[in-house]
Amino acid sequence: MPKPFDASTKFLIELAPEDWLRFLKLPIGPTEIVETDLSTVTAAGDRILRVNTVPPYGLHVEFQAGPDPELEERIWEYNVLYTRRLKLPVESTLVLLRPFGGHKKLQGRFQVRGVSGRLIHDFPYNRVRIWELPPEIFLEGGSGLLPLAPVANVSQAELPEVVRAVNERLDRSEKPSEAEQLRTATFVLMGLKYPKEFVEKLMSRNVLELSSTYQALIQEGLNKGLEQGLEQGLEQGQALGAVTEARHLLFRLGRKRLGEPSARVLREVDLRSREQLEALIERCFEVESWSELLAE
Repeated sequence: MPKPFDASTKFLIELAPEDWLRFLKLPIGPTEIVETDLSTVTAAGDRILRVNTVPPYGLHVEFQAGPDPELEERIWEYNVLYTRRLKLPVESTLVLLRPFGGHKKLQGRFQVRGVSGRLIHDFPYNRVRIWELPPEIFLEGGSGLLPLAPVANVSQAELPEVVRAVNERLDRSEKPSEAEQLRTATFVLMGLKYPKEFVEKLMSRNVLELSSTYQALIQEGLNKGLEQGLEQGLEQGQALGAVTEARHLLFRLGRKRLGEPSARVLREVDLRSREQLEALIERCFEVESWSELLAE
C-alpha cells in the first residue's frame, strides 16, 4: 500500500538524484531513472537510479516513517531483484524519517542463519536517521534535500526559523513550479513529525505569506481598503490572498497527481474555505482521483 509521503519522497529523488549521491557519499556520475517493471512483486518499489560511473551501479532508496516487521527482509528482496534485473551491483539505503517502535533494531545489516547456525545470507545496507542530523545539512545541500530540513534535529521552537530558511531558498528558485512542489513536499514531511494544527499554522504563515501571489493579493486588498480603512483592507487582503493561494496550490498539485479537474470539481473547490483547502492539499498524496479527494 502506498504511503502518504511516497509521492513527495520519490519526487525528491527524481528531482535531484546527484544531491542524494553526495548526501550518501556515493560515487557521482550521470544518473537515470530505471523502470524495473517489478509490479508483480511490489507496487511501491518499482523505480531505482542507475548511476553511470565507471563501473556503473544502481541505487535504491527506501523511506520509512513507521514500524514494519518485514522491512529489512523487503529491502533485501528488492536488492536481489534489482541486482538481477539491472545486472549491476545495487546500493540500498533506508531513510528513517522519524523515530518509531523498533527503529533501533535497524542497524544496517540483515542476516539469515540456517538451522545449524551457519550464516546463509548477509545483506548490508545504508541506514540514515534524519532526526539525528542537523538541519544545516539539508539547508545547505541541494534542492532535493531541502524539504527534509524541518524533520531533522530541530525543536518546535527552532522550526519557524528553519522553515523561513527553506522558503528563502525556494523564493530564489528560477523554477517556480519546482519550488511549489518542494514547498508541498516540505508540508507533507513536516506532518510526519509535528501536530497537524501546528504545521498548518506555521506553513500558512511561512509558505503562503512569502509567495509573490499572496503578497500581490494583500496589496490589492490594501488598495481597495483605503476607502474603507487600512485595517479592514489588510484583513480582507490577507483572507483573499490565503484562500486564493491555497486554491492555486491545490490545483497545481492536483493536476500533476490526479489529472485535469472537471468543471464540477472547479466549482466545488471554489466553495471551500482556506482551512478546507489546506486539508485537501494534505490529502492530495493519499487519494487517486479528484472525486475521492473531495468526498466527505
